[in-house]
Amino acid sequence: MKRILAAGVTALCATAALTACSGRDDTATAAGGCDLGITDTEIHFGTSLVQSIAGPQATAASALFDEINAAGGVAMGDGKSRKIVYTALDDGYDPARTVGNVRSLVEQQHVFAIQNLIGTASTLAVVDYLAQKNVPLVFPMTGTDELLTTLDERPVVAGAVNPQTGWEVAERAKQILRDHPQGKVAVLYSNDSLGNGSLDALKSALDGSGTQIVAEQSYEQTTPSVDSQVVNLANSGADVFVNFATAGFVTQSLKKAHELSWKPETYIYSGATDTNFVLAPAGLDAAEGVHSFYWIYDVSSTDHDQVPGVQEWRAFADRHAGAFKSSDTIAATGYNTAQLLVAALEQMKGCTRADLLDSVRNLHAVTTDLSIDGVTFDTSADYPYAITSMAPMTFRDGSWHYDAVVTRSAER
Repeated sequence: MKRILAAGVTALCATAALTACSGRDDTATAAGGCDLGITDTEIHFGTSLVQSIAGPQATAASALFDEINAAGGVAMGDGKSRKIVYTALDDGYDPARTVGNVRSLVEQQHVFAIQNLIGTASTLAVVDYLAQKNVPLVFPMTGTDELLTTLDERPVVAGAVNPQTGWEVAERAKQILRDHPQGKVAVLYSNDSLGNGSLDALKSALDGSGTQIVAEQSYEQTTPSVDSQVVNLANSGADVFVNFATAGFVTQSLKKAHELSWKPETYIYSGATDTNFVLAPAGLDAAEGVHSFYWIYDVSSTDHDQVPGVQEWRAFADRHAGAFKSSDTIAATGYNTAQLLVAALEQMKGCTRADLLDSVRNLHAVTTDLSIDGVTFDTSADYPYAITSMAPMTFRDGSWHYDAVVTRSAER
């Protein structure tokens, strides 16, 4: 049965310092046994994000939390109902600013945990600091393999809300090998942890097959354009384009490929599939036929309005039309991740940060209002990602169309 959580209203919560359990000081744990950032009536989370792009994500999450608060708070596993205090700070997608924001949230505002931090670079910029401070980083928006390979040194991370890079790339390679067993592959990737890890994973998955990578082009996140890289890839004669670029670079690359009349079978990174902000600016013709993966319904389309959970989302967004639209896919992502946090709090049986981590690591068969039929969110102590099932999808006629859900094998 689909798990339906309450929806709610408001914009970003005002920044506020929070002391937990009576007698709390600046130490990590007070005499009452609770950690900083939680009382019998409140629990405080913070995040850092690029307001100009991801602002609706935090706004929708805050709206959900505020309605839950108005109804008395979230009923947690220890028998207490607590209101969620949520602080979102703007970092302009600059990791250096992320560091400053997170330090402020931890050392001045005494948040209980960092929730849904946005981006691989931002996550890696602060994860060692958070590990040193024993402050959880829950549901960060990244799938970098580095979270898994360094889990012993960074045990504060849990429930990342992008697929693990290695798994996503392995599933993409299965598609390519099935549909293009003798394909010639061109790859665009960012010169960072996510991009280089994606390329390495693809090479490993294609090794020994008849499908060959014939061209590779990297770019820096600070570059103004990837047009020249796409020209080079198009000149390679590749008939498969694996596009590991992110955000606006996907927009640029799809648009340029279309201008060049280069029409390879194209696969894009799941974190860059937003219809409103990535595909539409490239031109719907340029995005036609593109493949990827996702786990929640595309709310920019009306194709799934008969789904009860999508109807819940529409009603929620319509009540707060002044804050975001029901077609806002960024806001929908924030709503979804906020529901995952609420699910974790509902089963959290204590008032320590370790209790939160234990709960986030033990989500089983959780669904949300917007999760695609067949997708569940499942976590474990040895795998710091919440996305373990996802739907292959193809962009046709202006919207995403989903195929049968694939699920990660626990043996991977």
